[in-house]
Amino acid sequence: MPSLQVFRRAYMQGYGPDRGPWRYRLFPEHELRAQILKRCTTNISSDGRSLGASLQPHVSSVNEDRYLIMDLSLPNGLWSLTCVFDGHGGHETADYLVTELPSHLMAGLLPTVTNLEGVSDVLTRAIYDVDEAIKRDFLEIFPEEVDEIATMSDATVKARVNDQSSGGLNYRKALRCMRGSTILLALVDPTKKHLWVLNLGDGVAVLGCRRDASSQWDTSILSDNHNGNNPAEVDRIKQQHPDEPECIFDDRVLGNLAVTRAVGDHAFKLPRIYTEKIFLNVEPGFRVPAAIESFIPRNLSPPYVSNLASVRHVDLHARSSCDYFIMMCSDGLVDLYMDDPNRAESLTSLVQKWVGIVSDVVRDDIQEAMLRLLRHALGAEDIDSVSCMLTVDMPVAYMDDTTIILQVL
Repeated sequence: MPSLQVFRRAYMQGYGPDRGPWRYRLFPEHELRAQILKRCTTNISSDGRSLGASLQPHVSSVNEDRYLIMDLSLPNGLWSLTCVFDGHGGHETADYLVTELPSHLMAGLLPTVTNLEGVSDVLTRAIYDVDEAIKRDFLEIFPEEVDEIATMSDATVKARVNDQSSGGLNYRKALRCMRGSTILLALVDPTKKHLWVLNLGDGVAVLGCRRDASSQWDTSILSDNHNGNNPAEVDRIKQQHPDEPECIFDDRVLGNLAVTRAVGDHAFKLPRIYTEKIFLNVEPGFRVPAAIESFIPRNLSPPYVSNLASVRHVDLHARSSCDYFIMMCSDGLVDLYMDDPNRAESLTSLVQKWVGIVSDVVRDDIQEAMLRLLRHALGAEDIDSVSCMLTVDMPVAYMDDTTIILQVL
């Protein structure tokens, strides 16, 4: 006999002007595990040491996050590559990174297999090259000088860029330019003695380490926060645009974009005429054209968004007897805590909490570790909160796309 379904209503503060109450289904405790897994896309590596999970429970929303778990086969062995791509404005740039970034990394790493000192530069160069390729592909569609583009008719632009009826190649190239994506990347060499972590944007990478089974786990954040909440990033952009008081305001680039570094987002990197004459004529294009039009007058001396990634190297051999694992997540996981005034805390204490949640099981049961982390983020032991986050019937997305990778090193 099927169990009786129970429905309740909840007010959702901070998710648009209409707070509710909104209807959601209350699950019994014994069903929550299956309900969480049902709403995730997961992938585990062949050796079982890396696991990715991505979650967006709102049924009408498309998850724009992407992730990669793969090995790169090089002459000195297999290099482990894991990546989280947090797409924004659309998923097209993140999709492009999934298909194109590995080949850029392979080409760059080939000369460095005997000299690991060059790996950090290879990683930053690969990100730069991918972003430049996106821009170059777009500019090949419109090779005219800026002055010529300014005089082009809307009809001419639309005919050239909206080519979906003939395959849509130009259209896809334009979308990759208009959309954006952050990047988190972890690379481990074949000896398992060296780890590199790259970030571009506001994802979070955390390293857990303990000396032996009787020791406490130490926690290290291996990523930088590239968004408008970071004073160092704000200062950098203001120094690059000293006579432009609105280059950053409301904690956003040009008052619009939260992240200060990303792949794509070329409306913030190219002269404004490309947005006025071309990007706004892409159909379908920007979801809220008025939001784009509002920052065009502030685009005076691009670029404002950087494609220069941060890279950290960790010598795992220095403490060879230690246990290590790495956790990487899109900012959606952070927001599940920070958007709730009853759960908000500093990032330092939050990542320590995450390590505490997974550390006792991640080496033996990585899938259980992931489930515990997701369960805690959605509401921990509060069955109502977890059920609500999984099923609340709101017309708009009530949580950001959330992607996590766990990797035992």
